[in-house]
Amino acid sequence: MQNQHDRDRNGSLLVNIQSRVLSNLSDLLTEFFHKMDDAFFDLAEQSASNNEQNLYFEAMRELRLHARDVDTELRKELAYQFDLLQKRQRDDEAGNHDSDNLSLVDKNRVEVDVALTNIRNKIRTHYPELQLQFCRRLNQYLDIDWLNESNNPLGCDTLVNAFSRAIEKLELPLKVRLMVFKYFERQVAENLQQTLIEANKILADAGIQAEPKKAAKPAPETTEANSDSKHHADQPSSGQQTAEATPPTLEQAFASNYEYTVAFEQVQAIMANFYKGSLNNRLFAVKQGQPAPELHREDLLNVLARLQSAERDSLQDEDPTNNQYDHQDVRLLLEHQLAHTVRERGARKLKQADDDVINLVSMVFEFILDDHNISPEVSLLLGRLQIPVIKIALADKQFFSNVNHPARRLLKLLSQAAIGWEKESVLQRDLLMEEIRNVVTRVLNEFEVDNLALFSELEKSFSSFLMEETRRADTIEKRVLQAAKGQAKTEQARSTINQLINDRMQGKTLPSVVIDMIDGPWRVLMLQRLMRHGRDSDEWKHCLKTVDDLIWSIQPANAAADRDRWVKIIPILLKEICSGLEGIKHPGLEVDKFLSSLWEIHGQILQTPPDQQLPNSRKVDHTISEPAPGNRSASTQQVSQSVTPDKAAGTLSAIERQKLKAAERRALLDPRNNIDADLRKTLLTLKTGQWIEVHTLEGKIRRCKLAYRDASSDLYIFVSRRGNKVLETNLDSMIRMANADELRLLENVSMWDRALSNVMSRLNRNIEAEPAT
Repeated sequence: MQNQHDRDRNGSLLVNIQSRVLSNLSDLLTEFFHKMDDAFFDLAEQSASNNEQNLYFEAMRELRLHARDVDTELRKELAYQFDLLQKRQRDDEAGNHDSDNLSLVDKNRVEVDVALTNIRNKIRTHYPELQLQFCRRLNQYLDIDWLNESNNPLGCDTLVNAFSRAIEKLELPLKVRLMVFKYFERQVAENLQQTLIEANKILADAGIQAEPKKAAKPAPETTEANSDSKHHADQPSSGQQTAEATPPTLEQAFASNYEYTVAFEQVQAIMANFYKGSLNNRLFAVKQGQPAPELHREDLLNVLARLQSAERDSLQDEDPTNNQYDHQDVRLLLEHQLAHTVRERGARKLKQADDDVINLVSMVFEFILDDHNISPEVSLLLGRLQIPVIKIALADKQFFSNVNHPARRLLKLLSQAAIGWEKESVLQRDLLMEEIRNVVTRVLNEFEVDNLALFSELEKSFSSFLMEETRRADTIEKRVLQAAKGQAKTEQARSTINQLINDRMQGKTLPSVVIDMIDGPWRVLMLQRLMRHGRDSDEWKHCLKTVDDLIWSIQPANAAADRDRWVKIIPILLKEICSGLEGIKHPGLEVDKFLSSLWEIHGQILQTPPDQQLPNSRKVDHTISEPAPGNRSASTQQVSQSVTPDKAAGTLSAIERQKLKAAERRALLDPRNNIDADLRKTLLTLKTGQWIEVHTLEGKIRRCKLAYRDASSDLYIFVSRRGNKVLETNLDSMIRMANADELRLLENVSMWDRALSNVMSRLNRNIEAEPAT
């Protein structure tokens, strides 16, 4: 206990944490301003009018002028928060951000607050475990109990309020200000993990454990806004579940199996543990179980109908060629409409079942929007279905437990079609995105709670579209695989020939002209016969026997030991060589020149003692280089270089390359090698059709599926959804890419099932970790 008081007095840990936090945030802000500058420059170049271009250029100028000021102000705000912690004082204004400040009349204020709420949700939900550990350690260190995931120095309220105040003096139009908030969310809010890890480590190294305190000083009196902020932080809604949206590891993604169902009674039982996050508590301040007049279902559906119409109008006004749509917080807009309707109708709360449905569906869609299993452009488009899905779940509680519900079948079909979607070239029509957009438009236009048949109709039409898309892709993919299999077969044949030739020539002293002939035109003949006739054919055996006879015949010791055989095979050998070289259309003059040289060599053997070398001979010592294959395309060569960047192709002999490759393969498959064992096992068992996301050499992010795998040659070929080849690689390269976060497995599952499974798992873990509230 004395050590605890010593820490409290000198505050050295807080100073260390403050220094580390401010340093890391400054680095993130620097990168944030660079990204913003690039973004506004690109937008200015693409502007359709001079006014729009000037808007972005002015924004660039304003941010460049005040970047340092923003950094300084942010540091001051956070330093002030650390000073309060040092004094065990709570900031009474930290939570003044809730919906009390929102005005239905002040549209600009609403849009800014929606943007700030989105940032808070992102910070609160991206690293919940790290945030919880940080709060518990600080509470234990400072002997307090009022720090939570919102008001700690890296909490959502603290950071958002600090940044909002830091940029409030900048002269930015509303459109630009909202873009600044969005980039802050992407660049800073999504990259706090390392800062939280380091802050936790400082406390952990000092022996402070992340355990909840059993006894602590009472928290200072708080304002109503603070209390509301704390309630908001305790709730699982508005994105708390999206901690699971962090991309799973390769092993987790590969092992997951989603076709999730849950009875609505189970939903209600779970949601009862999180009543503080319910609409009835946060909007209407109704205690759990408190009787009060309830809003009629018809009035609730009218509210949802108005929001669905707003989504429809917004989609119609959106430019389909511009994927810059910024998702508005549907939940927040719904809350405003509900608050107004409840007061207007004289009610005091929602039916608890309706509250639970809205809460859960909102959490599921926030997971979908933060999930990276589907491209963000598609996720945003499908996110517009949130209101229709709420209406479905309100009308049919079996929606959560029935995997064959028409709406769930349609969502699954859309998800599986969208997993391979990539942004197309401006010159190429994006039929898939157009079709998904048509489906969403029809749902927003036509869906009412009594026409579920609409989803079956849309499923049927979308399935027909997908069948045609798949047919075209399969045709292209078939041609790609035929070429790849032929290439793999050729490479395997080359490898076999390399090994056979080197085995026969290794360590022998042979005339240079013979070495050049075997390694040149005769290698071509061997490849031709092996590919056409196979290893068991007479043609291949005769070709290989000719090499054996040729090497045997030009060694003086053999001629002296078995003169009869030597004399007998010479004419047969010359005939076989002549016939073979003519069969590959080798130039006649070259053939005559070699036969003349060989005849001369055989003449020299008669005059050379068995223990002496022939003139112009050299010893073979694995130095014969494999000739570069002439039929490999430039794109394939580029991919091959990316697969083995650490080895220059021409610096090793053929047999050395083969030995190195075999050694690497054995090392990868060695069960005693625990490094990347799970990852290696996952990649070795990839099934055809598995989708991945990779970073290419050009810096692009591509989505492709495994179309072909040849275990004998360690070859993996991935194609796009259109069937075109994207990546040709091997196991070693895939492991390196995965370890460098340049390769990620995707799950070809329903986005609804995946999201619902993760949300329910998250809520269950929260129940196990904390007592019911």
